[in-house]
Amino acid sequence: MVRRLSLLLPALLVAMALPVNADNCTLRVAVAASFRPALEQVLPEFGRRHACPVQLSSGSSGVLYQQIAHRAPFDLFLSADRERPELLEKQGGVLGNSRQTYALGLLALWHPKSESNIEQLMQTWPDTIVLADPRVAPFGNAARQVLEGLGLWEKKQTQLARAHNAGQAYLMLDSGNAQLGFVAASQMRAAGRTNFWLLPQHWYHPIEQQLVIPIQSRRPQKAQALADYLRSPEVQAQLRRLGYGVLPAADRGREGGRGL
Repeated sequence: MVRRLSLLLPALLVAMALPVNADNCTLRVAVAASFRPALEQVLPEFGRRHACPVQLSSGSSGVLYQQIAHRAPFDLFLSADRERPELLEKQGGVLGNSRQTYALGLLALWHPKSESNIEQLMQTWPDTIVLADPRVAPFGNAARQVLEGLGLWEKKQTQLARAHNAGQAYLMLDSGNAQLGFVAASQMRAAGRTNFWLLPQHWYHPIEQQLVIPIQSRRPQKAQALADYLRSPEVQAQLRRLGYGVLPAADRGREGGRGL
């Protein structure tokens, strides 16, 4: 018994020397792949104002929704649509009144630099067209709406290469495996690329990107602080420079924070 205590004592002393909140302060955020580059740009200032680090997990909104619905330990969910946050809210899986729009996504078409007539290009393009999976990725669903509106969805089925999310769609194009595809405008802006067309917003339903605080969040106050920060006028102005649209008027009127 004495020997066992002598072995445990150094470990106990080290544990007592660590800051009390060292392992209990991290804010775990599930973020849609398309929004991650922008989030990484605005997080440093949030980090300067708050003591806790932010840990990001990214993927398609549909996959993240499934994880959160099964009680994955996230403190905040930043979806690329409003559908999944609404579902979680209806299922009683989020804190009351936590659902808010934090960004308006804009759809872009990655294309060869020499092209100028996008409608004609999509009509006559003979090779692969990349898009995120419309079943789980909001930007993929928007891409489907564009192709349906142009009468190309059925016609181009054999040419479509579906990525798991908008981030993977971007990587497929960036790798040179394809030359035409649908991505988030913010991804192109973040990379400093100019070989894209910003598609008319009336070609697809508005991509209202909403956030919620899951019911299992262990740090709801910190999560709300990040939500308020993302909706603040300063960050919204930065997001517009990064390729996002102007929030709907009703949501702009609610900027500035709310209580839990």
